[in-house]
Amino acid sequence: MNLALAIDFGSTFTKGSLFDLAERRVLGIAYEPSTVGTDVSIGLRAVLLGLSHLTALPMSRIPARVCSSAAGGLRVAVIGLVPSLSLEAAQRAALGAGAKIIGAYGHKMSQAALSALEKSRPDLILLAGGIDGGDEETILHNARALSRVQLRCPIIVAGNQFVAGDCAEILLSAGCNVTLAANILPEIDRVEVQEVHHLIRELFVKHITQAKGIERISDEVNLVAPIIPTPAAVLRACQLLAEGYPGQRGFGEVIIVDIGGATTDIHSATDGAPTRPGVLRRGLPELFLKRTVEGDLGVRINAATIVERSGVETIAALARQLCSIPQTAADVLAYVERVSADPNYVPDNEKEAALDGAMAHSAIRIAIQRHAGFVKEVYTGAGLAQVQYGKDLGAVSTVVGVGGVIAYGNHAEFALGGVVADAGEPQSLAPEHPDILIDRSYLLYAIGLLAEDQPEIAFNLAKQVLVSSSSMAPQITAGGRERNSISADMRASRE
Repeated sequence: MNLALAIDFGSTFTKGSLFDLAERRVLGIAYEPSTVGTDVSIGLRAVLLGLSHLTALPMSRIPARVCSSAAGGLRVAVIGLVPSLSLEAAQRAALGAGAKIIGAYGHKMSQAALSALEKSRPDLILLAGGIDGGDEETILHNARALSRVQLRCPIIVAGNQFVAGDCAEILLSAGCNVTLAANILPEIDRVEVQEVHHLIRELFVKHITQAKGIERISDEVNLVAPIIPTPAAVLRACQLLAEGYPGQRGFGEVIIVDIGGATTDIHSATDGAPTRPGVLRRGLPELFLKRTVEGDLGVRINAATIVERSGVETIAALARQLCSIPQTAADVLAYVERVSADPNYVPDNEKEAALDGAMAHSAIRIAIQRHAGFVKEVYTGAGLAQVQYGKDLGAVSTVVGVGGVIAYGNHAEFALGGVVADAGEPQSLAPEHPDILIDRSYLLYAIGLLAEDQPEIAFNLAKQVLVSSSSMAPQITAGGRERNSISADMRASRE
């Protein structure tokens, strides 16, 4: 056997997957409650024990690849100049590296902004601002302001290269941990994030994983690659699915929807070029790989916000499409109160499952509208024109869904239908006719981890584990939870 192990340290669960690379198959999956608050090794040992019966080889000798989003993941604050330019570029750079943005500050930082930054206690600060040869004073002001803040997290300076070195000197003189990088917005129409991605992931390994004790796992597993943020692994999986590998075409343009209790994350692998005739493209250039995180759209912790954004009557009407039992606004509000108070709550009956599906559909619809671009009529020198801002996702061929409400819910296909373009919103550039696939076994992180040096095997494993939403046949057990239709060995390793 040529074995490989993939581990994901999540905030709720530590997950492990064991693969036979020679036969290109999943041997087993195990997950246990995360113990990052005490000792990450405790949860890890439990996962390894759950997989150990599948091989005679000691788990500590199997090559392991690891990602982590535990303890809040990689918490980054970004600082820029113009919100729609350098600040937006900085946010894209941080999100694309797998970060969680906990603060975004444009223009010159005020004392109130500095106080908010101190209270947020980021793991890392990304300081941007100004194209090369453009505004110098704002980024210098912000560097001087940061030098007075009582934070000792790493700072990456990636702004106007004419004064970036001066900014670094200001921060170094104050005892800050500073790394200088190329400008992420060197020109008004060019975004460069590769170096910042690399540096963020290096700092993640050197500082964040050490601070949270995750580096100690080297005593338990045979690490063969640096630990990376879990969102970076999922984004890597998205790219592999879209592009394939040498000699094998991918699926084409791909979107991954990851909906959880607190957030809804959208990952896209597409250039987003206009698909509508005569449309002009404007605004900040889009990256082929893009990730957005909607921190107000979670189906448990932020259930009330979903209802607020969509309207209680809209949620009730959607739920009525899924259940023969009448659904009212009062039913919606009562369910929201229940799941908000208990984020681990699982629907107990058909009526609650329908409400869950309706809220997931609404959350995904709002999230995809924020991720996608839009078309707007603009007057130009040649007259009225249709102008595109952001990505056109209309031609996306494949949408992959992951998350508890998708993998275990009764209405995954309906929920993911929220990604499809709505005729009532013609300005939005959401997908029009995508195929819908489901990650039933929570393996996208593992696909992304394997993709770095085993792209062919990772791609073929993905084709095995991703299932069409139309082929799903839910089996409800006591408590209303759907069982995952995985192999006997995989099921045994989880139970």
